[in-house]
Parts: sequence; C-alpha cells; structure tokens
Amino acid sequence: MKSQELRQAWIDFFVAKQHKLLPSASLIPDEMSTTLFTIAGMEQFVPVFLGEQPPAAPRVVTVQRCLRVAGAKSDIENVGRTGRHGTFLEMLGNFSFGDYYKREAISWAWEFVTKVLKLDPARLYVTVHTSDDEAEQLWVKEIGLDPARISRFDEDNFWTMGPTGPCGPCTEIFYDTGEAYASGPDDTGPNLGNRYVEIWNVVFQQYNRAADGALSELPKKSIDTGAGLERMLAVCNGLASMYETDLFTDLIAAQPPIGQTSLAPAEQRVRQNIIADHARAVTFLINDGIFPSNNDRGYVLRFLIRRAIRQGRLLGYPNGFLTELVPAVVQSLSPGYPELKANVARIQQTLRTEEQTFDRTLERGMQMLDRLIEQANDDCTRLISGQDAFMLHDTYGFPIELTREIASDGGVAVDTAAFEAAMEEQRERARRDAKSKRAVVTIAELPAVKSVFTGYDGLDAEGEVVAILRDGKPVEMLASGERGIVILDRTSFYAERGGQIGDRGQLVTVDGAVFEVEDTQYMGEAIAHHGIVKSGGIGANERVHTRVFDWWRREIRRHHTSAHLLQRALKDVLGDEVAQAGSWVGIDRMRFDFRYPSGALSPEQKRAVMSRVNEMIRDDDRLVTRELPIDEARSTGAITMAGEKYGELVRVVQAGPSVEFCGGTHAHSTGELGMFVMLSESSIGSGIRRIESCVSQAAENFVSHQQELVGDVASALAATPDEITERIGKMQRDIKDLQTAVGQLKARLASADAQAYLEKVERNGDRAFVGAVVHEANGEALRHLTSALRSRLSSGVIALAGIDNGAVSLLVSASDDLVKAGVHAGKLVQLAAPLVGGKGGGQPAQAQGGGKNPDGAAAALHAIRDAVLA
Repeated sequence: MKSQELRQAWIDFFVAKQHKLLPSASLIPDEMSTTLFTIAGMEQFVPVFLGEQPPAAPRVVTVQRCLRVAGAKSDIENVGRTGRHGTFLEMLGNFSFGDYYKREAISWAWEFVTKVLKLDPARLYVTVHTSDDEAEQLWVKEIGLDPARISRFDEDNFWTMGPTGPCGPCTEIFYDTGEAYASGPDDTGPNLGNRYVEIWNVVFQQYNRAADGALSELPKKSIDTGAGLERMLAVCNGLASMYETDLFTDLIAAQPPIGQTSLAPAEQRVRQNIIADHARAVTFLINDGIFPSNNDRGYVLRFLIRRAIRQGRLLGYPNGFLTELVPAVVQSLSPGYPELKANVARIQQTLRTEEQTFDRTLERGMQMLDRLIEQANDDCTRLISGQDAFMLHDTYGFPIELTREIASDGGVAVDTAAFEAAMEEQRERARRDAKSKRAVVTIAELPAVKSVFTGYDGLDAEGEVVAILRDGKPVEMLASGERGIVILDRTSFYAERGGQIGDRGQLVTVDGAVFEVEDTQYMGEAIAHHGIVKSGGIGANERVHTRVFDWWRREIRRHHTSAHLLQRALKDVLGDEVAQAGSWVGIDRMRFDFRYPSGALSPEQKRAVMSRVNEMIRDDDRLVTRELPIDEARSTGAITMAGEKYGELVRVVQAGPSVEFCGGTHAHSTGELGMFVMLSESSIGSGIRRIESCVSQAAENFVSHQQELVGDVASALAATPDEITERIGKMQRDIKDLQTAVGQLKARLASADAQAYLEKVERNGDRAFVGAVVHEANGEALRHLTSALRSRLSSGVIALAGIDNGAVSLLVSASDDLVKAGVHAGKLVQLAAPLVGGKGGGQPAQAQGGGKNPDGAAAALHAIRDAVLA
C-alpha cells in the first residue's frame, strides 16, 4: 500500500460513517496553544473540547501534519535511528464531539485495522488505563479479544498534550513485529521494548487539567483518535521501519551520491534518513509561513536546516543539496497536500538563502577550528576544550560531529564531556524559558459564544450583552468608572486580526449609559470590547447600540487598503518572488514585512514602488469584495499569505489590479487614500524586509512636516532648498580637510611627546618597556603616540593608558621580536583591563581595551610592566 492510498482509505472509511472531512491545520497552532508547533490532530479542536467554540460537525475526520522537536512529545534524538521516530509526521484522526464514545471508537478502530488494512488479529495487542474497566470490557465482550492480550498502564495510557488543557485515559492498539525485533528477553508485550509498535491511540477526552494539576470534567465527553500514518504504513506493508516506505525511499533516492566520508555504511543510511525526515519538516514549515530566525519557531526551522546540512557534509554531499531535494519532497507529499506545489519556488529560495548563510558561517568556524588545532598541538595538550567546542557550535553553528572529525584529522581530541555539560546548561536555560512562556493556557469561564461582526456594512449596530468580565472574572454588571470586557452577540467593532488593530468607539445602552471601547480583541470566536464605563452602568442581557469612531475606522481602512496596493506594487517592481511575511495596520501608519532574498531595495526601486502605489491611488478604482467558497476563491488567482488559516468561505478583496484574500476593513475606493509615502525600508531578518508607510491625513502631515524641515535647513545654510545637497557636500569636504589637519597636528605633538616618554624606558635584559598614563587622550590620540614611540623604539613593549572624560583607553604594542619570544599584547590587555573596570584584547602585536575607572590606570600599567620585565 502506498502512502496516498492509506490517507484516502482512512478518509473514505470515516466519511462513510458520517464524519465530516476537515483540512489539516497549519503547523503553527492557535495563539493560546501550550505547544510551539502542532503536535497532534486534536490540537485545532482544543477550543471545541473546552466548550469555547461549537464544532464544525459532531463527527470529524482529518489527516493532520505535525512537528515534534521539543518538549514531552519530542522524538529528535531517535530520528533516523529507529524505524518509528521522525520530527515531521502525519496524524490520522477521527473525532467525536459529544456524539459517539468508547463503544463506536473501539469497534471502528478494530474494523479498520483488520478489515481495511487486513492486519492479522493474532498480532494485535491492546492497552487500557488502569482505571478503565469499561474499555477493557468492550475489547473483551464486543470485539472478542482474549483478556491475555490486554495490558493496563497508568501514565502510558493517560494522554495529555501539555501541562494544561484537555486530557483523558486512552486505549492503544499495538502490532507485534516478531521476536527478531525484540529489545531483549523481557520484551514480551506493549511498552516493554521495540517489538510491539503502537499504531492506534483512542483518547477518551473527558478532563481539563488546570495549572495546579487539578482535573475537572469537560462539558462533553469526546473521542480523539491519533494514528501515525508513517508507522501504520510500515506495518501494513510488512516493513520494520517507516524509512523503508515510499514516504522516505523516494527522498533517499533523490539525494546526491555519497562522496568522501569516514562513516560506516549503516551510519551513512542513518544520515540519509535524517536528511529525508528533516527535508519533509523544513519544506512544510516554510510552506506554513515560518522562516529561519534566531527565536521561537524560526530558530527550530534554522536548527533543522543546519542539522540536515550537517548530515550532508558528513556524507560528502555538495553545497545546495537540501534546496535541490524540495521538488522530491513536494512530489511525495502533494497528493495529500496539493497547496505545496504553488510554493516550491518560495521554499527553495528560503532554503537556498539559509544554506548560503550557513556555508559562510562554516567558513568562519573553520578559521577558528584551525587555530584551536594548532594551539592544541603547540601546547602539547592535544585537546580542544569543551567550552571552545561549544563556542564553535553556539557562535558559528559548527556541528560537534564535524569538529571531532576535523580535529581527529589534525591529531587532536575534543573534550566532549565538557561540551555536553555546556550544551545541557543551555538546554536547561531554554527549558526554563520555554516553560515560563508556554506552561499555562488561561481559559475564560464563559459559555461558547460566537459574535457576529456587522462592521462591513457600517459603523453602527444593535447587540445584546452576553457576558461581562472584570479582572478576568465573569460579573453581572460594570458601574461607572469600572474597567472591564463586554462581549456582545452582534457588534460593528472589528477585533484585532490579520495585523489590523481593533476598533475604538462606544457602546450605549437603552438607558443612555456609555461604555467607551479602548480596544477590541477576539476571545475564541467571541468579540471582546475592552474599556471603561464613562457614565451609568452596563449589565448582562442589556441591549446596546454599538458605535465605532468614524475617524478611527476611516484611517485604519485606508491604511489597510494601502497594504494591498503596496504588495501589488512590490510584485510589479521586484517580481512575484515577493511574499508577504506580516503586517501591522494603525491609524497613522502601516508596516509591511515581506520576503525578498535580493536584499535592500535600491533608491530607484523604492521610487518605482511608491510611484506604482500612487498610480493605483490616482486610478480611483472602486473596491469589490466577494465572499466565496475556498476552492472558487483560489481559482481567482488572489494572493494568499503563507501560514494563514482560512475557513470554508473567504472574502476576496479586489482593489484595481490587487486581488487578495482578506477579512479586514477597506476603503471604498483607492482614491480615498489620497497619497502614499514610504517612511522607511529596512531588514528585520535573513531575507525579510520591512516597509513602513502612511497614507491619507498622516501622509499629508508627514509631507507638510518634511517641507518645514527642508525650509529650516535651507534657512540655516543660507541656501535655497535645491542648493542644500551641494552646500552640505561642501561642508563635509571642509570638515574632512580640517580633520586631516588636526590629525597631522596631533602626530607632530605626539612626536614631540614621544622623546620625553622614551627617556623613562625600563629594561630587563633584552626586554624594554615604555609605559605612561596620558591625560586628555582618547584612543585615537594613543594610536598617534604609539606610532611615534614605535618609530624610535624598534624592540620593546609600549603600554599607554589614556584618560578622557572619566573613561580609560588602554593600548599595548609589542615588537615583532618579542612576539616571536612569546609576548602577547592581547593577553597583556586582558590582564590589565579589569584594574580599570573594563575588558579588552586583541592580536599578539597590538591590542586595546578600556574601562571606567581612571584611578586604576597606574596599577594597570604596573601589571603590564611586571608581566613584560619579569
């Protein structure tokens, strides 16, 4: 059976049992999730289990992409080495939300594995929770399973996705792969070794775990099935390893021929497995809108990319091999995820940029490693310290395996124990940080509410108060002067989403009480109005009139529309490789982040982009908004944002030549925007640019201010605005000439002072030392003086401490003959700098440092003198 055949068999089986097929959610979970990535099929349904959102249907079937690289569900250490562990996996799921429960879930599980997959029932074993007599009885009495084939476990059969959230006991199905795969003589049943492979897990979701560990009943008992496609595919094909299935063999075959390597054949295959797994993971991470960075999800992506490249280096693969593997990954997975095909170019470009960056990083790391090998041989330790190996890894991203291999070629070992200790210390810091950031999900004590947004049709609406919160707790009323959150069944207020900030305005009751809305946010699918009661009081179940401030919404929708025009202009000017990475829309400016691997925009490109946006504004096209089924919407060619989650119906917004999926609020015509001004263009990460801009009144204010500023500068320079550039250029040339003259004067003064300092030279044998504390001298002055001294002292050490405005500058120079004799200026500065409350270092011949303690300057020079003349 091929992978796509298994996916389709799963879907067909449960659709025939009245399950609604829902698409896979993104690898980026809901913002309230306790996990960094989607790790289970049930994750997108957490609000449904908790009763915060209504389900799309009572019964649901999914094939969910998941990533497990950190935390309790991490399999990273075993990836490629065992036949059942990977970072990227597909979770087959069937769900019941208060509909069927244990009987049907167990019966259908057995039916699928024995009738559809045709697995031998004699090789199937089951586990249940220690407390779950009901599940065991269903297996025995309804399925007819021998009680001897049922095992009971406690923690192994109680499923949780994290420290808080939905959880419950579970029952699992295991497949006996045979004695040949046993871990030892005691591997005689599930959870005792590698012989018995888990292929199905039915979680009976019935509890919600709070931050203190307490369990409370969920609103409805539900079913959450998870079955790993990769493991199931291996089992139903009679294979011991998922890496032998078509999901991986095609990707291994697509890798380059193995080059020069010291790895044994078995280890070579492990590395190929890791590359195949990581290629799948990084392809989908980029597809879902994640890009390499140094924090959170971007850091994990970067780690996986570099880990894959590391395996390729050890296999002797050529540079760029990971980028070239993307088409094979897409061909393998696109039958289940056709959206991958449209993003191949973006995925490859992102990987290409990251691979090139890492190549440069490796080159810098090699320079440091070569020095470390040379030093280890020179000092006869023949050992690279764990701290140095950790610096290579942490600063340069240099793999420890590569460090060991290259060091071994140079006759040097690596202190791997100390390296692992440093790594574990870093991991512990990361674990503490991650736990503090992601340990708790706060669930509001509210009924499941879905607010209806009416703001597309106007600024006013009528609604009813369905809930009120004060200090996070439900209350019946807010009195005058009290702050809180008001939730309505219908509202004209737009809640912050998609980068557009929430609306401001007022809620007015029938009795005239006024609640001023200062921000609008989503709580689940409820629209929450944050603010303060200005007069009267507002209570639950009251009817209110919603009124968004006209000026607020007007400026926001104009700036939001400018984001659409800007993206169209960027694609027109720079090419279709431009892809939106994020945005923020306010009342007086707009921020637009986009992927563009070619670097900073030239002045000509910036002008062309601004000109194109303003051209579209002048065209004054009416905006056309349509709500379409997702497939029909995609067929319009509208621009979508990678990683964005879209429902079954989407809004397609057309503004002249710009066509995008967007749920925000927009201008009525492009001409409303008036004028577009680009305020700045900058880099915010590898391959990511940011443009800040404004339109409408904010643009007029900016231009007016700039005109006043230009006028003031022209007046100060006694020039017309057109003459400013020429006048400033002349001033810069004059300043440069003056600086040159000052430098020459300082050199002459230093030459005059040098003789006086040389008269105080101290000697011990063939070593000479000149040291001095120089007042009102900065680093530049010290360099001039050192140069003058060195021209008169061909052999010796010169150490100067300059004091200027309370700061100390240190400069040490060692002659070539003393450097060969072992003197190291950098180490001398490191010795002295703490005495002036600072630090420093440098090369053997010259080094510098500094500090904030002038009182220690003399002691610092004395320490250098003693080290040189000792």
